[in-house]
Amino acid sequence: MSVNSYLTSRASAAVLSETEKSSINTSISTLKTRLNDYFGSNVSKHFQFGSSTRGTILPRSMDANSDIDYMVVFAQGGNKPQTYIDRLKRFAENKYSTSEVAQSNPTVILNLNHIRFELVPALAQYGDSY
Repeated sequence: MSVNSYLTSRASAAVLSETEKSSINTSISTLKTRLNDYFGSNVSKHFQFGSSTRGTILPRSMDANSDIDYMVVFAQGGNKPQTYIDRLKRFAENKYSTSEVAQSNPTVILNLNHIRFELVPALAQYGDSY
């Protein structure tokens, strides 16, 4: 095997397959719906960020820690940070009862079979600052 063919093979393996993309997109859509149903107006917005939005996420076959970073912006402040983490943890345990859920400061890890979510609680500050 030439160096070029090896590098080409490694580069191809570092890209999510269409099946992986589809599965992840379905999970993100489900997460959005469940967050809206569970929190209602207590959450002002939620969105994906990080490597998955930059297109640099690696398949789990290459990186077992590959994840989707997902910010959940709570509508009202005034609580300690742990309060928001606890709320996200209760949400994940309630809506994903068969999945692994754990706190990993300052996030809640939701580990599904095909992808891991890092749910990040936040409060809005000025404009798009959190």
